[in-house]
Amino acid sequence: MWNILPLLKKLGVRVLSKITGDARYQEICYAHRAKLNVMICSKALINMARKMEERYGIPYIEESFYGVEDMNRCLRNIAAKLGDPQLQERAEQLIAEETAKLNVELAPYRARLKGRRVVIYTGGVKSWSIISAAQDLGMDVVATSTKKSTEEDKARIKQLLGTDGITLEKGNPQEILRVIRDTNAEMLIAGGRNQYTALKARIPFLDINQERHHTYAGYSGMVEMARELDEALHSPVWEQIRKPAPWDMENEILSDSIDFDVFDLSEEVLV
Repeated sequence: MWNILPLLKKLGVRVLSKITGDARYQEICYAHRAKLNVMICSKALINMARKMEERYGIPYIEESFYGVEDMNRCLRNIAAKLGDPQLQERAEQLIAEETAKLNVELAPYRARLKGRRVVIYTGGVKSWSIISAAQDLGMDVVATSTKKSTEEDKARIKQLLGTDGITLEKGNPQEILRVIRDTNAEMLIAGGRNQYTALKARIPFLDINQERHHTYAGYSGMVEMARELDEALHSPVWEQIRKPAPWDMENEILSDSIDFDVFDLSEEVLV
């Protein structure tokens, strides 16, 4: 919310309540006065959005704050739904300003991240919204999960991944490792509990769940996400751990240096 509120303030939209996002009790009490609900996760809050529309006549839209295209679409849809032509004009101006600045900041990261293959294992809205963010950076998402996803979420995933994309309904560590191996994935983007799965596969890992310490939402969050992805992928530790252990290398060198032709292996005992 700290990344999104300044954008909405620039746009001229007053945010009455932030339910589940740094909210205060008072805000919840007057949330019914809003002209529009912006829902971020249908799995968690679709019933609340429908009930507020039924009881108070407040329309709702489902949006994502992750990725350039999703953030642009979110601002446009908010302005369009509120039905103010001047607000729509300001939204286009804000999008143009923010994306121009963002493209400059993301250029070096896009060059280093382009074509890198990633597996995403998370839930709900992030199962499709993070795909969009990764694709904005030029990355190739080869698989994602559909855990805690609605049918609408799954339809978005299918559209974003195409026919070759793999979806994981209930991925356990063994299944995730198999997908990483089969797709030659170079990175796992998931919740903190899957960190050790990535370490077993000897590939970089990025924590995408809400417990993380970095903000990835909005335009500024996109730069932070790109920076974290770049640092994880290009850490020198991965090159080191993929090398054979020193004692394995010594044994290999030793066996290569021995000429087995000098031994008579026809005897039962070789001393």
